Amino acid sequence: MGVSRYHWQYRDILSGFQYLSSYKNEKDSYTFWSFLYAVFIGDKRDKKDKSKIYQGSIKQLMTKTEYTYLQDGFSGVLYDVGNGDDRLLIVIQGLKGLELPERYAQLFADKGFSTLAMSYYGGKGQKKGMRAIPLEQFQTACDKMKEYGYKRIGIYGNSKGAGIALLAASVVRDISLVIAASSFGHIMQGTGKPDEDECKAMVSYKGQDFPYVEKGKLMSDFIKRCMHERKIRLLYFFDEWDRKGTEENEIPIERINGDILLLTSTHDESVPAKRDAELLVKRLQRNNFEHNYRHINSETGSHNLGYFPVNNIMLPREQKYPEECHLAREATLEIILKTLGKWEVTRDEFYENG
Repeated sequence: MGVSRYHWQYRDILSGFQYLSSYKNEKDSYTFWSFLYAVFIGDKRDKKDKSKIYQGSIKQLMTKTEYTYLQDGFSGVLYDVGNGDDRLLIVIQGLKGLELPERYAQLFADKGFSTLAMSYYGGKGQKKGMRAIPLEQFQTACDKMKEYGYKRIGIYGNSKGAGIALLAASVVRDISLVIAASSFGHIMQGTGKPDEDECKAMVSYKGQDFPYVEKGKLMSDFIKRCMHERKIRLLYFFDEWDRKGTEENEIPIERINGDILLLTSTHDESVPAKRDAELLVKRLQRNNFEHNYRHINSETGSHNLGYFPVNNIMLPREQKYPEECHLAREATLEIILKTLGKWEVTRDEFYENG
């Protein structure tokens, strides 16, 4: 199996670079980020039986219930710890499938927090790529969870999932706590074929488009940046795209109906998350945001602040300072758990994770 897996990876790497060299417009069905994620992770959706019961490390029975997009309007697995707590955490990631979100759901459930692992694209009935992803699926999920007695609903995401978490919370009033790690700050143009959806942004809500940053000559800008810097970094791709953004296509973070925690790293080599977090904080200040918010930046971590990192092989900092990056993840997890315990973002009793 291992030989077969790496055979496919090398084949996909070759195909991917052939794609990158021929990138012209949004008619291309593949994207730079989906290529990178697909090569090293793929879509390994973990299909489990509904309502499977297992023993967690907190020594109490937990139930797992699976939901499908075609039948329930959202794709996810609920880890119900059965402790009577009215808090529920939704966990999403940047990759397709439920395997990674379920790892986080298991982690938080073991800590006593009922968790809904969700996958918002790539599954049966869902958008295949990052174009016009319907944010109403998060409202549908919240409505279902409220039927079970959950009253306080939060959402946590890493990387691309962090940006989607912020966007989902901007339209779903039931979400009262958002934790976003290594997020982007602007709404980008969606990928895929133009005829896939009338909406062109990466997300939509009830059929309505969002203001977005156009790709323009993105690959040309990326190549020029690499030549100027004399090295290739994924950050340059997204940094060049992000710099085209304006206030109009920033994530409307001020619409969120709850507390916000933004987690970033100075040494993020994938997206300009620190700069975008500072930009979003200024947006909250301009709009006199009524809830609590905080931006905590790590001076030692990488883009992968999530406890279960992916694609570390692609991040130079992870290769050069693996122990420091691991400790940053440990510190970040502690901050997240403290936030979940209080169910609010406070300025006391926290510490910088760098």
